[in-house]
Amino acid sequence: MLSLLARLVSQASEATLWIADENSKPLLQPGLSYRGTLLSNRWDIVQQARRCGIEAYFNDFDLAAIQKPYQQIIYPVSKEKAAVHHVINAAARSLPSGGELILLGEKNSGIKTYAQKAAQRCKVAKSIQKHGNDYLSISTMCPDSSLGTPLDDSDYSALQQPDALGGLYSKPGQFGWNKVDAGSALLTEHFAAFLPAPGAQIVDLGCGYGYLSARIAKLGDFSLTATDNNAAALRACAENFAQLDIKGNVLPGDAGSEVPTGSADLVICNPPFHQGFQVEGDLTDRFLQQAARILRPRGTALFVVNEFIPVGRKAQGIFTQTNCVDKAKGFCVYQLTK
Repeated sequence: MLSLLARLVSQASEATLWIADENSKPLLQPGLSYRGTLLSNRWDIVQQARRCGIEAYFNDFDLAAIQKPYQQIIYPVSKEKAAVHHVINAAARSLPSGGELILLGEKNSGIKTYAQKAAQRCKVAKSIQKHGNDYLSISTMCPDSSLGTPLDDSDYSALQQPDALGGLYSKPGQFGWNKVDAGSALLTEHFAAFLPAPGAQIVDLGCGYGYLSARIAKLGDFSLTATDNNAAALRACAENFAQLDIKGNVLPGDAGSEVPTGSADLVICNPPFHQGFQVEGDLTDRFLQQAARILRPRGTALFVVNEFIPVGRKAQGIFTQTNCVDKAKGFCVYQLTK
């Protein structure tokens, strides 16, 4: 898909909006030729795009927040259906007559179905082209201002309180947004045994909507920093901090990249291991390295990971001590000491 995307963005005009999910990241390298604007809900992608000299915006796929007109939208479809439906709905409202919504993806991305849905939303004929293992869909907006029925995007733009979260806020656009992750639930069972002293600094690394922060904040007087790469997660987590009066802050970053070195007594983390449609093997390594950087000397990190991820081996040379304190339900909880 990257070769097809590279051709599209290199040919794009200044009136093009490239909506970039994590699957676009490998293309954002020095020397990339792109004259348009980029929008992503991933903080690292926006930073990388800016380093390439691209005008880039970081938000939760809020197309209306970009105060400039565009004639074309290029969107390699995201992994989450609600996000794709939201972007298609917003693009149909935003594009002028003659404007183009270009969707692309590999066969397993659901691109054929999305091409049909985009055509229905824009009230145009379905158009899809095969390029090797990739597919390209172009929907051209008609002069008639009427549109088809909006796609079901699970109320993407709204903060919600799913029943399973016990009052916490969340929203689509992040992994497991409407449930409590089983690994995170297991990790919280061990918080009491590893609590730092009152007033300690705790970092929730890859915070999601803030489940771990909300749980540990109930156990003592701590200052928490929650950080994530995903704009939807940051929106929800900030709302939970505000509603629960949690002392601390919520900030964007790539695996904790913006948290100051040596600033935490305790790091809590349930790291992701998927990036887009692929499993990215070095994600856990990056979270381990950042946790060690963030911790003060003799600080502790509590990680929970799928049991097939060899944290004991990966942590060697990064932490002085590694202890698996629990193994249950397909997960392992590790205490890592700097």
